[in-house]
Amino acid sequence: MSLSILLTGGTGFIGINIAQELTALGKDVILFDKNELPKDAKDSLDKRKGNYTYVKGDVLDGKELDSVINEYKIGEIIHAAVITPGPEREKMQSKLITQVNFLGTVEILEAMKRNSISKLVYCSSASVYGDSSKEDKWLREEKTIPQPKDLYAITKFAAEQTALRYKKLFNLNIVVGRIGGVFGPWERYTGFRDTLSEQFLTSKAAIIGEKIKLPNVGYKDWVYSREIAKSVVALLMATNYNYEIYHLSSGFMWTIKEWCEKLKGVYPSFDYEITTDPGDIERSPLLIDRLKNDIEYKPQYDLNTSFKDYMDWINKTSDFWMYE
Repeated sequence: MSLSILLTGGTGFIGINIAQELTALGKDVILFDKNELPKDAKDSLDKRKGNYTYVKGDVLDGKELDSVINEYKIGEIIHAAVITPGPEREKMQSKLITQVNFLGTVEILEAMKRNSISKLVYCSSASVYGDSSKEDKWLREEKTIPQPKDLYAITKFAAEQTALRYKKLFNLNIVVGRIGGVFGPWERYTGFRDTLSEQFLTSKAAIIGEKIKLPNVGYKDWVYSREIAKSVVALLMATNYNYEIYHLSSGFMWTIKEWCEKLKGVYPSFDYEITTDPGDIERSPLLIDRLKNDIEYKPQYDLNTSFKDYMDWINKTSDFWMYE
């Protein structure tokens, strides 16, 4: 009998993209999340080969995790549940952020151990590099030393390193994917994600006819949300891999100004202003040689491909910035 995949954070931005990729491959997925699944996402998932079930739940509840794992015969886990706070939420909800991002991961690890789960993919973040993010021309998993600064980055780094320690202590099958600067379908206001991408903000502004000011040009290796979904699933399905940590990004470098110019081609009245030097780099790009060579994953979404797909998705999705 085929086992199901537990996807924590399954109704979130990255979670829905992963769910689409898994169900398109015929996999059965349990979407474990506090937030409801948007109607447009339900309609999309209903058209795919695999089955999905939404379960409202809390990653901090170990008994609830055990119940779901047993009821739905879970064989593997993708852990993507997270709070992505801005500075104000970091001040107001410091304890909750730490609990969900770090202790929630510990609960997942304990549930994995108790229930003999065969594999866990932990979705980490490039934010763990913090003050090291500009030290090298390319950020490398084996060379660049993480120096996380804010609670989000600190808890993500603590969680991924704890996961890898559990892997060694208890002989668990765990792999970490550090996700780059992601944007694309299903990014929206959810109450758990404060740091929305420039692509989301400029696309919304273009549609509703607002001028937007951007604090920087966003020159970096942007990665499309469907790309992240494909690479996370590639990590899950890989039977042999040589590393514990993989960068998940595109390798394609471009500026937010290029994105805005493409928006102007679709929405001629769109107006924007960039307030910093076009040569500024927000952070060095993530080297993805491990992903390409070891997992044999080839990125598919450059600027042009991702823009076309995003515009197509927006045109088919009602109020894509939902839950404002």
